[in-house]
Amino acid sequence: MCGRFAAELDYPEIARMLRAQPSAGLPERSWNINPTQTIAIVGQDAHGVNHLAPAYWSLIPPTAESQQLPYPTFNARIESALNRPTFAQAAQHNRAIIPVSGYYEWSADRKPYYFHANDNQPLLLLGLYSWWLPRNHDNATWLLTTTILTRDSVGVAAHVHDRMPVLCDTDHAQEWLNRNIPGGKLLSAASARGAELSQARLACHQVAPLRGDGPELTAPYDEMTLRL
Repeated sequence: MCGRFAAELDYPEIARMLRAQPSAGLPERSWNINPTQTIAIVGQDAHGVNHLAPAYWSLIPPTAESQQLPYPTFNARIESALNRPTFAQAAQHNRAIIPVSGYYEWSADRKPYYFHANDNQPLLLLGLYSWWLPRNHDNATWLLTTTILTRDSVGVAAHVHDRMPVLCDTDHAQEWLNRNIPGGKLLSAASARGAELSQARLACHQVAPLRGDGPELTAPYDEMTLRL
């Protein structure tokens, strides 16, 4: 799973990397981001243009009556996304990339670890997006919502938790974002590439309990550092 992450991002560089147009309202940098907060994602519109835009982190399907769903949707399993009513439409055509500095995960004994690229470059996480319009509200506006895709953990991540976010590289980013390619042709291969990237690029170290916000949250808590 991926339920907390850090985003100390250079938005112009992310936009250049993913050939995206930056939108207004992108969130401030943070090292302690939780579900239902506003995060930055890249998605493609109906005209084939990529946008770097703010989104609500917990996907709300268009048919939902309320923003408060009875189940969590900040993560979606890539293995079953095409078969789950909440995520199926988005998995077919509304795919996203979520750039992060790194993400946190907790071990079975509740110790927090920070995962990041071994070269400290941003990680690109695969995700889905959906537009939702609130019901029974005058002058309601569409809300962009998103989820992060996960898969079985491999490599260093498997030492901490059994699930991990699916990573992407820039070579395959445009294919993933392309709304004209059905998700059924992409998800399995994307998951396999994510596993390869994780084993090649991912590093982690234990951190102190997460309280407040600031770059100190990602600092090593002790001398134990796990690397592949």
